[in-house]
Amino acid sequence: MQITESFKKIDKIIKKIGTDNPEEVAAYLNYEIIMLSSSLIGYITRIKNHIFIGINKNLSPIQKKFDEWHEIGHGILGHLKEFDFTQNTNCHLDLSLLDPSHQLNSKTISKYEREANIFAAEYSVETNKILEMTGYNNSVIQQFRNLKAAQQQLRREYEKLLFAIQNKKCSEAQKYRLTEYKKELSKLDEKEKELGDEISQCGVLSIPEIAHHLDTNSIIIEYKLEAMRLRGYNIEGVELATYDKVFKQEAI
Repeated sequence: MQITESFKKIDKIIKKIGTDNPEEVAAYLNYEIIMLSSSLIGYITRIKNHIFIGINKNLSPIQKKFDEWHEIGHGILGHLKEFDFTQNTNCHLDLSLLDPSHQLNSKTISKYEREANIFAAEYSVETNKILEMTGYNNSVIQQFRNLKAAQQQLRREYEKLLFAIQNKKCSEAQKYRLTEYKKELSKLDEKEKELGDEISQCGVLSIPEIAHHLDTNSIIIEYKLEAMRLRGYNIEGVELATYDKVFKQEAI
């Protein structure tokens, strides 16, 4: 199942049962959660037609919630049906979730773990809190987002015309347009600097700051932002990395 389809399925369940508590969602799905006393972080297994999830009982409440959603994600996303996920067994063990070395797009993490982490982050971190902390609906940031989109589109057109000129395949009119594009890009760059100064006064939090306020880690916030992007939020356009530089009073 695609991640976006899994979101739709879980959203319907949450709406139906009136809670986003992972244990109640698991019960609705007929997934049985078992508390573990071993050093194992968690597991998911299928025995006949029933799915069991094991969660380490010593995890903090925040870790426990994330890991429960992580294992539910494996089940919902159909990972137990994948040969290379279970290694020809009916059980999958999670020994070390969210290792700091396993970044969002790291080649060292499997697609199944990445999908389960995105799924878990979506339901263990409140979307409204992220929207508030990133200033997603702030008017200045909306201007910044729109400006970046305009810059990207104009830069693509500029580069196309520049390529044509270099290959002597454009008219005088196109050369004139190239000059105008360059002037407009310069204006947009100046506007970007102005908005950057305003953004620094908006109280927007960086990813590490968001993680600190929510008592979680930056990797989970990265996964949450990826989940929100899949939901249709233009989080990439918000450019949190750029905001981090603004907070430090560095040049954009």
